[in-house]
This record gives sequence, C-alpha cells and structure tokens, in this order.
Amino acid sequence: MTQVRLLVNWLMGLAWFAVSGRPGFFARLRLGSRAFRAYLGLRKQSASSFTEQLILLNSVLNLDPAVPGDIAEFGCYKGAASAILSIGAEATGRRLVVFDSFEGLPEPSEAVHGIADKKAIGYRKGMYAGRQEEVRSNLERFGSINSTIFVKGFFSETLPLRPAGERYALIFEDADLVSSVRDVLRYAWPRLNSGCPFFSHEAHDLEVCGIFFDRDFWEANMSCPAPGLVGSGFGVPATIGNFNDFRIGPVPGRTGSYLAYVFKPVVADYVGVTDQTGADQTNGVNLSPVRGA
Repeated sequence: MTQVRLLVNWLMGLAWFAVSGRPGFFARLRLGSRAFRAYLGLRKQSASSFTEQLILLNSVLNLDPAVPGDIAEFGCYKGAASAILSIGAEATGRRLVVFDSFEGLPEPSEAVHGIADKKAIGYRKGMYAGRQEEVRSNLERFGSINSTIFVKGFFSETLPLRPAGERYALIFEDADLVSSVRDVLRYAWPRLNSGCPFFSHEAHDLEVCGIFFDRDFWEANMSCPAPGLVGSGFGVPATIGNFNDFRIGPVPGRTGSYLAYVFKPVVADYVGVTDQTGADQTNGVNLSPVRGA
C-alpha cells in the first residue's frame, strides 16, 4: 500500500530529531500513527494529500521550541489538514488557529490559471464549503480540538481584528483565490515570526504564485522585497523518499505536489519595517526574537 510505504519512509528519517526539545523518534511514531488514522478517516473529505499533510506535520514538529507563536491555517474545507496540524500543535504545546468563512469561497474577482496548461481553474462562490460544526466534529474524532480555535469570517474582515500581540510560527494557506491570498499576506505575513515557514497550497496556480514575486505588491503592503515561492509550478517533492529533505527541490524519481513554501527572512533583513498594527518588525519584544535575529 503506497501510503503505508510513504509513512514508513517518513518515520525512518526521524531518529536524529530527538534533540533540542523537539519530539523524538518514538513520539513521532505515535504522532505519525495518529496522522495516518486521521488520513484514513478523512481522505474522502480532504483537499490535500497524505504526503502533503506529513510535510506539514513534520514542519510543525521541527519548529524551534524557543520561537513562540501559533500555527495558523487559512482555508480548512472539511478539516482534514486541520486535524493533522492540530496533532502537531498539541505535541509542541502550540495553538492552532483555523481561519475560514465556513461558507465556501467568496465570489472570485480574478481568474486563476494553471501554470502548466494555462487553463482557467473553475473556482466558484461557495466551493470548498465546510460547516464549522462539521470541522469541529472531525477534529474531535481525529485531531486535537483542545489545541484549536476557530475564527469564522472572510480573512479581510477577521484578520484586522486579531489581537495585536498574536504571532505565528507556521502558516498554511489554502485560500485558492487571488484576492483571498493577498488578504492573508497583507494581514498574516507581518505576524509570522522571522525565520518561520509560510506554506501555500496553490503551487500550480499562476496568478497566486505570481503574488509572491510581485515587487510592487510587497513594497506597497509590507515595505519589503518580494520573497518568492519555492515549488512554484511543480510543488515540493512529496511522493518518494525522506520528507525531512523536502527543501532540496525536484529530483529524478520524485513527483511534485500542490504545496509550496517560503521562509520569512530574519529580522535583520527588515530593518525599519512596521507590521499592520504599526509595531516595528525589528522590535524583538513585538515579534519575538528568533534564530539569527
């Protein structure tokens, strides 16, 4: 069974992580088993693959314990990836904050095309709707509901109202629409601690990937250079091999995914930049000091 083989490959690469306060091999074996159970229970309701979910789980477990911050998910559908992220959040003593309208996508304002074939992707209003009660039930059965809070509403309405001190150690964005991804970046990127990962599930979407390379957007909204997006067009390799090494890029024998990522540059790269609350991003108190800061 392919998924079982992938899980075994993933687990075999974990023994050396039993350092620096991170969950060790046996803890990850237990967490991986929980993740596989969640995958089996929710695979028919999932917009992400099991391999993508393992990459996300591994990334949560690998976060530096010295760096504070929540795990933030933008767009959860039925909660399959949420369950996996909540398992990681519980294991690392963090909180998962799930942002979603729970009404599906808003009305698309811009077309989105596939990078490879240039065909329009048929996003439409109400697509990927999952009721909050449904997502909560899935997390109660397969994840960690006690480590999770829900923020209902469209990102442009809810994100500006979040507490000024709320910071993120990892972001997983699956917002689909260009306007929605821009909203996530405008309001959530300033809250992401330096050196921490931002994952996007739109690696194949031309206009969404383009945002991460749009110099004018980044300079106008974040007063910083466009960071780019690793995996644009292909996605991170997520089929064969050791998932701890997903950053190495496409190699023979591996296929891609819909998952792409970028690490937020360290604080030193953002001297004099302020976040959406007006707090100086170079202030270690406001943004929490991290490696290399």
